[in-house]
Amino acid sequence: MRRSPLWLIVLAIAVVEVVGHYVVQSRVVTDGQWHAAAERVRAGWQAGDTVVAAPRWADPLVRRELGDLLSLSDAAPADLDRHRRLWALSIRGHRPDAAPDRPPDHDAQVGPIRVLRWDLEPEPVLYDFLAHVREARVTIADRPCRWQSGRPRGGGLGQGPIQPGARHQCDTRRSWLWVGATVQEDLDLLPRHCIWQHPAAPEVIAATFEDVPLGDRVVLAGDLYYEHERMLEHGPVEVAVFLDGVPLGRMIHRDGDGWKQMQVSTRIPERGDRERGDLRIEVTAPDPDMRTFCWAGTVREGDPE
Repeated sequence: MRRSPLWLIVLAIAVVEVVGHYVVQSRVVTDGQWHAAAERVRAGWQAGDTVVAAPRWADPLVRRELGDLLSLSDAAPADLDRHRRLWALSIRGHRPDAAPDRPPDHDAQVGPIRVLRWDLEPEPVLYDFLAHVREARVTIADRPCRWQSGRPRGGGLGQGPIQPGARHQCDTRRSWLWVGATVQEDLDLLPRHCIWQHPAAPEVIAATFEDVPLGDRVVLAGDLYYEHERMLEHGPVEVAVFLDGVPLGRMIHRDGDGWKQMQVSTRIPERGDRERGDLRIEVTAPDPDMRTFCWAGTVREGDPE
């Protein structure tokens, strides 16, 4: 009677599972190893630095170890242009998406983690709109929006960004018509510290920042809450920048654009030799349904790219 080979198949499966379990476990980075790599970063940390994880899914582990070194804008940046140096904790050969296209200026191996650092050339920032959103004059169809303080609400998985307690509320009947600082996930699921400015129709939602140092250019970037953008079902959003009522430039954001940037020069003939002025940001959309626009911007020195 011929013996069935089934037991050999079962044995082979068991061996594969044991080997696979060992391989998986051997690649898991321990808490102690994360801590040791983070201490290497702490030892060289300077003002103006920031740190990321590679791959991105390891970001919670990096923030657990080094989150006390990061501001909200560091953890959810609009860009890296203002940072002096970029650190990265890298595992399994991953390279951070934000890194310059050149070898790092520092490269050290701490157990299974590579500690990388790139020295950057920060751009001079004269004014950050996020830092001054409280003082902005916000209007809907030229009617003032009321600044209010209260308890934050919302947020959570699939619930959109948190509605901050302190915000410019433009319409109590439409609770989503407010302007204020929050954190929103972009199309790539990256957090962005930004100014929520949901458009209305046909009204214009505008935020005017008064007596701003004008520098040479405005750099502005924004997008929509990822669940509302990824379906590619809704219309465009338009952002317009004005200096003392004179248009500087416009950007059209369409679903699929992701975190999109515009740069406009403030060196216009109407400015003359003035070094300060009022900058107005208008957000409009033909159909405001699910147009959850959030933006961040700065005034900088240097010519637009």
